[in-house]
Amino acid sequence: MDAMEPTVTIYRDGQRATEPLPLQQAARACRDPATFVWVALPRPDEAVMATLQAEFDLHPLAIEDAVHARQRPKIEQYKGFFALVAYEAAVGTGERLDLHEITAYVSRDFAITIRHDGSDDFSTLRDRLDHAAEQLRAFAGGFFAYALLDHVVDGYFAAVDELQDRLEALEERLVYGPEAGSGTGLEEAFSARRDVILFRRAVAPVREVLNVLLRRDEEVLAADLDAYVRDLYDHVVRVSEDLDTAHDLISAALEAHLSVVSNNLNEVVLKVSAWAAIIALPTVIASIYGMNFVRMPELHWRLGYPYALTLMTLSSIALFTYFKRHHWL
Repeated sequence: MDAMEPTVTIYRDGQRATEPLPLQQAARACRDPATFVWVALPRPDEAVMATLQAEFDLHPLAIEDAVHARQRPKIEQYKGFFALVAYEAAVGTGERLDLHEITAYVSRDFAITIRHDGSDDFSTLRDRLDHAAEQLRAFAGGFFAYALLDHVVDGYFAAVDELQDRLEALEERLVYGPEAGSGTGLEEAFSARRDVILFRRAVAPVREVLNVLLRRDEEVLAADLDAYVRDLYDHVVRVSEDLDTAHDLISAALEAHLSVVSNNLNEVVLKVSAWAAIIALPTVIASIYGMNFVRMPELHWRLGYPYALTLMTLSSIALFTYFKRHHWL
């Protein structure tokens, strides 16, 4: 199968049909009130999108959003269907957060999903729909919209858990670990903060999406689904709160780390200043006795040399003791 070819799944009376169906017949199949059609496209393709637009009578502006990626999470209502944009979240290689854009068009009788990462990773969603024949039979596209968003939000919980574990390890390293004041780990900390910010940008608009669903077009989303949507809204609020906590945690860890680095730097400056003073006083004494003027009181004194050395030693010891008592050394 070509990578750009969509997968067409047919549900009759809530049960998934096993026979394959060409894309050109999908629109005709969903005219049966007992049939729901799901078309899944792994990547936007203008030719396929043009076919979908013609077959399912989609609005040109809705198609434009799918072709041009990196849309903000949103929902827009059109006559007979609504267009939805959301982002899946997963922790990828190197503990980096990966966000995958999904565009969906959902009607009472059909759903079209377009991913932007070249995959068709909807196995969890398909399995859920296979075990929700009663809901599909009763609500069709409305339940599909809920199940799709619930699939996305479930991924948020898993990603947040891994992100929090990552942040706790970073906090231990930045603030309490043996390298707390060395400046190491800052690159990972700023990378984690960037992931948290991007994640919040993907999650926050989903609340407005769900608000729109609650002010639903009842032709697509039946009133009986309100309880499902409100439950999903609560989940999104929890994810948002967890991300706010994560953002505060990494910001506090960075501030504490920078404070530790600053304190260590102050200690280094104190030590350098103290040793500079200890070295400077003997240097002053040596420079005085090294001026070689003829009329100097101790110039021809037999004990002048040991006296000068003793004076340098005692003054250095006195300064060292003073700085040690004041914790400069």
